[in-house]
Amino acid sequence: MRVDSHVYTGYEIPPFYDSLIGKVIVWGTDRDHALRRLHRALSECAVTGIPTTIDFHLQLLERPEFQAGDVHTKFVEQDMLQPKPGA
Repeated sequence: MRVDSHVYTGYEIPPFYDSLIGKVIVWGTDRDHALRRLHRALSECAVTGIPTTIDFHLQLLERPEFQAGDVHTKFVEQDMLQPKPGA
């Protein structure tokens, strides 16, 4: 696992900051292994003082379509954010 960021304890994020203040990078022997490592890394990640998208990414990792790699550029918009018929 690798974390890339320029942020440090005490850093003050400007009010018009780019929402990408850091990224978590994982790899594995195959997709399933990498996804398990990413889930663990995100589950153990602690960021305080600002909102993050960690919970969203953990939800994304639980989706069978994402686990299988069966996603498209509109996946989040169409399959995660839209209510399912009858739901």
